[in-house]
Amino acid sequence: MGKTFLLILLSVFTASAASAQFWKRTQQTRLPLIAPANTHTFNYLKSNPLKAVAVLPKVNFGRSRYSYDLEEAAIMKELYHTLRFRMYAEAIGSMNRLVVIYIDESRYSEAKWYLLQCNYFGHKCNNTHVIISSLMSLGMLKADIGEYEQAKQDLLDAKNICFEQGLKTIAADIDGKLKLVEAKRITNVKNDVQYAEVFENKKG
Repeated sequence: MGKTFLLILLSVFTASAASAQFWKRTQQTRLPLIAPANTHTFNYLKSNPLKAVAVLPKVNFGRSRYSYDLEEAAIMKELYHTLRFRMYAEAIGSMNRLVVIYIDESRYSEAKWYLLQCNYFGHKCNNTHVIISSLMSLGMLKADIGEYEQAKQDLLDAKNICFEQGLKTIAADIDGKLKLVEAKRITNVKNDVQYAEVFENKKG
């Protein structure tokens, strides 16, 4: 009986103590709330509006080898078709497009070969314009790669055809190209002489 009373008393005491602690906690004063941050971002943006970013000009990285190969394959397919059915005018157009590709890729031997083919089919079709233009293109291409004498000969052949056909305007244009080829030849000779002199001086 005594033990039971003691347990009841302890239970009441514990409950009272817990209630007292709870009461104390509820009576604690709260800390003041944190003041909201005073931001000036909106005011800053309003007084300093964002400026448009300057766009850099496009950079040309050149064509890829894959791009050239695709175009070459497509033109070759057209060329085989036109030659098979003897569509020579269309074939000449395809050859000219190949020449442009090969010059861009510095494949000058192939470019010269297709210009010769254009000249051949120009004769076959009796197309004076194709004959003259192919000779002029051959001449300027050969001049660019240092074959000056052959370049002059091609241009002179084109000029003779112009005289035969009464194409004086084109003949005058060819005269200008002949002067340009000669100027390139002289410049190249001077550069060779200067290089030789420098080499001899270093050697001596």
